Amino acid sequence: MAISGNITLFYIIGILVLCNLGCREPFSPEISDFDQNILVVEGYIEVGGGTTQIHLSSTSSLYAGGDAGFVVPQAELTIRGEREGSWPLQQVGYGAYEVSDYLPEDQSYILSINLANGDSYRTDPISPMRSPEFDLSFTKEAGDVQVYANTRGDAQNQYFLWVFEETWMYRTPHISYYNYDETRGGMVMIDREDLTYLCWNFNRSRRIILESSARYEDNRIFQKELLTIDSLSEKLGIRYRINARQYVLDREAYVFWEGLRRNSDDIGSIFSPLPSAVSSNIYHTQNADIPVIGYISAGLSREKEMYIDREAVSPWRTVIADYQGCQIDTVSVAEYEEKFGRGNYVPLYEDCETFPCSGYFASTAGCTDCRLRGGTTTRPEDWQDD
Repeated sequence: MAISGNITLFYIIGILVLCNLGCREPFSPEISDFDQNILVVEGYIEVGGGTTQIHLSSTSSLYAGGDAGFVVPQAELTIRGEREGSWPLQQVGYGAYEVSDYLPEDQSYILSINLANGDSYRTDPISPMRSPEFDLSFTKEAGDVQVYANTRGDAQNQYFLWVFEETWMYRTPHISYYNYDETRGGMVMIDREDLTYLCWNFNRSRRIILESSARYEDNRIFQKELLTIDSLSEKLGIRYRINARQYVLDREAYVFWEGLRRNSDDIGSIFSPLPSAVSSNIYHTQNADIPVIGYISAGLSREKEMYIDREAVSPWRTVIADYQGCQIDTVSVAEYEEKFGRGNYVPLYEDCETFPCSGYFASTAGCTDCRLRGGTTTRPEDWQDD
């Protein structure tokens, strides 16, 4: 479970706000290296056969250029059961660690972290919590589409957190069926599987979504908004999928996440706690005064996906700004080298309005190759059609 947003950014902006409230004269706060490299731990211990993934990073100096924070590689992470079992995590990415073994639900766990620089950290014992089932729904209001989570807690399970990933299809306004072969001075037909007019793109939740079922009658959470898809969005232009995961938290974890949520929502307020001031269940084993940002929970989470087709929210008009100026031109045989050879134009299909065919209809690469907008033509393995 990754922390939504950029905690390091919150930390830096919070300091900047405090510094700017006093006077207009330049001020250089005395910030030690100790404060500049706070370990950030993000993740969730998944029991019952799920995959546990932990991300390690650190905050950076207020005056550091480049990225706001740094990932932490080459660490040794181990999950130990209260009664039995020890599960080392493998590094699967730069700063990402993972284990997919079965962890029993009926015992507490401790996560230990040993960094390459010799620092070591560990969590308090964490008791797993089982999330109830939930479902997803959506409504269309004032042209926008709202996506909701619905669940029901009880006296033991009252605090919930959701994260989600989005996948959607989009098309270019024009399809290029040919490539120009400079050596032959002619066209080569593109294989169907290599066409670049249809793409999938992806996004993930960037804000902290929390709720307490104790606020509702019968502990039933109805239509907790996960996100709003604005009218004209390309996400609903063809077919859209949201894959959401629900976690149940204990009260201490909920307080931690609520502190971060307020910090992210109210950034700029002197009353918002800095992330380093929010209580954590992770501590430095040699020096408890060294701060850590993060809160590790454990349990059995739930996952749910939902597809929304354009027809389900009709009428839906999609506007993609990058495609607003796309046009079709004609390129004669004599212009092939000048127009296609220099990459200014991309051939679409033959211009046979007169006989014999006089050339090709053409457009630009930006209007024919959906990958230029960050998508991929590779169909997701788990994608379902209508």
